[in-house]
Amino acid sequence: MRVAFLAGAVALAASVVVPEAVVAQPGGVAPVCNIDPNSPKELALLSLSFQKARAAATPEDRKKGLMAIMKELDTKPERFAKNLSGYNYTLSQALVMWAVEPGVGFMPTRGTLGLATNPAEAYDLVAHLDTAFNTIVATTPSCANEVVALRQNDAWLALTRRALDASNTGQLDSADYYATRSLRLSKESPYPHYVMANVSNLRKDVPAAMGHWKEVIRASGSDTSYRELKNSSLYYLASSQLEAAQSAKGEEQKAMAREAAVNLKALLALAPDGADAPNTMNSWSEALNLAGDSASVPTVYAALLAAPGNFSDFALTMGGVIATRANKTEDARALFEGAVAKNPAARDALRNLAATYYAKDEFKKMFDPTAKLVAIDPNNFDAWMMYAYAAQGIANSTKVPAEKKAWTDSLVKYRTLADGLPAKVEVTTFQRATASAQLTLSVEQQAAAPGTYSITVEFLDPKGAVVGTDTQSVGPIKKGEKKDVTFKAAAPGATAYRYKPLK
Repeated sequence: MRVAFLAGAVALAASVVVPEAVVAQPGGVAPVCNIDPNSPKELALLSLSFQKARAAATPEDRKKGLMAIMKELDTKPERFAKNLSGYNYTLSQALVMWAVEPGVGFMPTRGTLGLATNPAEAYDLVAHLDTAFNTIVATTPSCANEVVALRQNDAWLALTRRALDASNTGQLDSADYYATRSLRLSKESPYPHYVMANVSNLRKDVPAAMGHWKEVIRASGSDTSYRELKNSSLYYLASSQLEAAQSAKGEEQKAMAREAAVNLKALLALAPDGADAPNTMNSWSEALNLAGDSASVPTVYAALLAAPGNFSDFALTMGGVIATRANKTEDARALFEGAVAKNPAARDALRNLAATYYAKDEFKKMFDPTAKLVAIDPNNFDAWMMYAYAAQGIANSTKVPAEKKAWTDSLVKYRTLADGLPAKVEVTTFQRATASAQLTLSVEQQAAAPGTYSITVEFLDPKGAVVGTDTQSVGPIKKGEKKDVTFKAAAPGATAYRYKPLK
C-alpha cells in the first residue's frame, strides 16, 4: 500500500498554532483553559527569547537562542513549581522547535540542547514532549481538549511525514519506528495507524494490521479529507476479515464473518455501482453464508432488484449469480433480465439468463438469449449446448411423438455443432475503460489437424454499434493445446464485444 500525504495533513501543517484558549488574556475573563505563561517573571521573559529565536537570521543564531531558553528552564526548576502548566507549556514550545531544527533529530544529547547537567546523555524529545503535555492535563484538567490540539504540532507532523515516506519506500523498520513515535504525540490522526497497518500486513501479522485499520477508521471519523484513507482501510479490513473467516472454524469463523459482513456492507454503500461493487457484493454474500446468516443474502442485491436501471450490467449479473446460489431463482431471473436490458450483448448475463430459464423449465425462453450468446461468442461450446439443453427440455416435456422426435433431432443437431467446433474459445478477461477495451480469449484446438486462426474482435456500445476493433493471429495449435490471445482497442463507451467465428 502506498499513500501520499493527503490534503488534511497538508492543511494541518499550515495551521499548527497555539490555541488562543490556552493562554490567559490579561484583564479579560479567564477562559475555560487557563494557562499563565507569564508567572514567575522568568517565564514571561522567555517570550522575548522565543521571538528572537524565531526571527534569527541564521540556524546558528536560532540554536543559540533555543539553548539559552533550555538552560533557563533547566536552572533551578523549583522556581516554576507553583505554575507547572505554564512551565510545561513553555517547555513544549521549545522542544517542538528543537525537534524540527535541521540536523538535530529526535534524540540529541542534552548538551546539544544547552542543558548543562549530564551533557552527553541522550534526550528523547518525543518522550519529554509527551510528559510535558501529560503534566499540563494533570495540573490543569480543563485544558485536556486544548492539549489534544497542541499535540499535533510541527514535531508530530515531521514524525508522521517520515513514517509515510519510509512506508512508501519499503523501509518497514523506519516506518514502524516513526509511526510509533508519532502516535506517542497524538492518537487523533489516522496516518500513523495506516502506516503501521501496512507494515504489519507486509510482515504477515494480519491480526495486528486489522487492529490498525480499525483505528484508521475510528480516527478518520467523518472528516472528508481522510476519505481515501478511511475507505481503503475499510476495504483492507473487510478483505482480511473475510479471508480469516474462510480459514477459521466454528464460532470463531462465524464471529469473524459477521464482522466482515458489516464492513463489506459499509464498503458497498460508499459506491453502490462503482467498479468494485460486484466483487464487494460477492464477498458480502460469502461472509453472510460463513456467518450462518444465509437468510440475509437477498439484502445484498435488494437495491438492484428494486431499481435495476440504476446499476450496471456487471452489478446486475453478479446480483443474479448471488441470487442463484441462494436458490432465489425468481430474483436471479429478474436480475439477469435487467442486465440484458441494460446491455443486450452482455455475454455473462445472456448465458446465465438462459441457464435460469432452464432451471425454471422455461425451455422455449432459452432460445432468444442463446441466439444472442452464439452471435457474440460463436466458438463457445457451452453456448451451443444451451440450444441442446433447451431442445432436450422440450422433448422431455412433450407427449406428442412427432414433436418429441423433432426436438430430439434438434438436440442431436446442436450437440453435433458443439462437438464439431474446430476450436473452442473461452473468455478469460474483459476489461472496459472509458475510452478503451481489452479482451483475452483462450483458444483450444479441437480438430485433429493443427489450426491457425486470424481472429477479429469488435467492441460494442450498449446499442450494439461497433466502437473499436482488433485482429490477432493465433496458432498453429495442436489438438488439445490452449493458447491465450489478447485484443486491445480504443473503444469509447464499449460495454461488450463479439468475435467472428473461427473456421
